[in-house]
Amino acid sequence: MVAIVIDDEVLAAEHISRLLRKSGFTVYCFTNPFEALEYDPIRYADVFYLDIEMPEISGLKLAENIRDVNMDCEIVFITGHNQYALEAFDVSALDYLLKPVTPGQVERSIERIIKRRGNKQSINEGKRNNKTCVKVSLFGKTSIYREDESKSLRFMTVKAAEVFCFMLLQKRGTEVSKWKLMDEIWPDKDVSKGDINLRSTISRLNKTFRENDIQIALKSTRNGYQLEISEEIKADVFLLENIADINYVITEDNLLTYEGIILSYNDMLLEDFDSGWCDMYRTLYHRYFKIAAHKLIDYYRKGQQDSLRILNIVERLTRYEPYDDEIRELAFILYHRSYGRSEAMKYYRNYTKLLKEDLDMQPGEKLKECYQTLIQDSK
Repeated sequence: MVAIVIDDEVLAAEHISRLLRKSGFTVYCFTNPFEALEYDPIRYADVFYLDIEMPEISGLKLAENIRDVNMDCEIVFITGHNQYALEAFDVSALDYLLKPVTPGQVERSIERIIKRRGNKQSINEGKRNNKTCVKVSLFGKTSIYREDESKSLRFMTVKAAEVFCFMLLQKRGTEVSKWKLMDEIWPDKDVSKGDINLRSTISRLNKTFRENDIQIALKSTRNGYQLEISEEIKADVFLLENIADINYVITEDNLLTYEGIILSYNDMLLEDFDSGWCDMYRTLYHRYFKIAAHKLIDYYRKGQQDSLRILNIVERLTRYEPYDDEIRELAFILYHRSYGRSEAMKYYRNYTKLLKEDLDMQPGEKLKECYQTLIQDSK
C-alpha cells in the first residue's frame, strides 16, 4: 500500500515514515503541504498521515483538498492536542495519533487501515457481483440514485448539482479547465471569487458522493478537473443519445425500451438551472429526441402498426414541434384512420387556428390538399 506523510516538523515526518516502511508501505514524505498537493501519488495513495497544526494550512483543510482528488483514501491525523479528535472524525478520519507518536500508535493505525481497505474491497466486489448501477436523470429535476433505491441523492447546493451535470455532459474522460468551469457556472463572479466558489462546490460535491457511497468523484488534473465514474451509470440523456444514433437499429426485442425512452421525454433538460451553457445542450438533446421519434414512427409505418400507437408518438412530437407541417399532416391522416372524418376535420381547423393566432400563417399546401380531398370525399 502507498502512504503519504505530511508534517512540517521534519523529525516527526521522518519518524512516522520510517515506521510505515518497516510495515511494508511505500512512503512519500513531505514537510511542505502545497508541494505534496502537486505530487502525482496523491491521486492514488491508500492513506495520508497529516499533521493538523501546520502554519500555512491546517491538516483538516488539507484533508478536504486531498479528498477532492482521491475520494477513496484513508486519513490519519497527527496532533499534539486531544481536543482536535472530534474535528478529525468530522472529516471521516480513520484515526488520529497524539504526539509524540509511538510505534504502538502507528501499528494500531496500520491495523485499522488494513481492516478498512479489506472491507472496502469486499463491499466493492459485492456491488460488482450484484450489478447495481447509478441512475441519473437530467430531464426535469436533476436526480441521482441507486437502481435498487427510490430516494434521490440530495445535493448540498444548486451549484453543486449544476457542476455535476455540466461535467457529466462532457465526453467521458474530458478534462475541463477551472477557467471554463468558472466562466460557465459563475459568469458574474471575478476570478478570485469564482475560484473560491469552484473549490468549495467541488469539495461539497465529492463529500456528497462519498457519504452516499456513490463511486463518482470530480478529480483535480494538471489542466483542470475530470469526472471519474467507477461504476455503471445509466443516464436518461445518454439513453436518448444512444437510440438517436444512426447505427442503432430498432427491433422487436428493444422496441418497448425504445418507446419508453421516447415517452419519458416530458420535461425540459436541466430544468433546475438558468445558466447560458444549458441552452446548447437543450437544443442538442431536443434534436436527438426528434431523430429518435422519427425513427420510431418510420419503424411503425413499415410494420403497419396500429394507427393509435403511431399517433401517440406523433402527438408527443407535436407537443414540442407545434408548427411542423409534415408531422401535422401525418397526425391528420392518423386522426382520420383512428377517429373518423369529423375528428380529422376538427384537428385541421384547430391547427389552422393555432397557426393564424401564433404566426399569422396558413397550413402548407400538402396538408391543405389532404384536407380538401377529405372534404370532397364527404360530399
